[in-house]
Amino acid sequence: MIDCLTVARYFIIKAYQDGIEAKMTNMKVQKLLYYAQGLYLAMYDQPLFPEEIQAWRYGPVCPPAYRFYSEFEAQQLPIPSQESLSEISEDDQELLEEVWEYFGRYHAYRLSDMTHLEFPWKKARQGLPPQAASTTVIL
Repeated sequence: MIDCLTVARYFIIKAYQDGIEAKMTNMKVQKLLYYAQGLYLAMYDQPLFPEEIQAWRYGPVCPPAYRFYSEFEAQQLPIPSQESLSEISEDDQELLEEVWEYFGRYHAYRLSDMTHLEFPWKKARQGLPPQAASTTVIL
């Protein structure tokens, strides 16, 4: 099993390779982690990475990855080393590539809006005021 930061690095590197690095922010990484974890759970009935995804005000967040990239706020994230991807299996890379191909083109705010329409986030936020921060686990 890989960790959430390895998955985050994969998506950041993909953004640089595809020339859309200026749109790769912490917020976008959070949403891509959510979609990768959700797809992996649906396909394999087990998590891609052990860290939990929580329902925060602006959508799903993986707290360790959020904290790691928090210093950049809404700025472009720096490109990580390619070596950091060596621990990702070919099968996992295929799944991450599918997530990137489908969701990578969207802006962070669009991804956030999309997650707010989905059952896991709605269920986790049920009963909370819209502005409340939450540590409710989604995935």
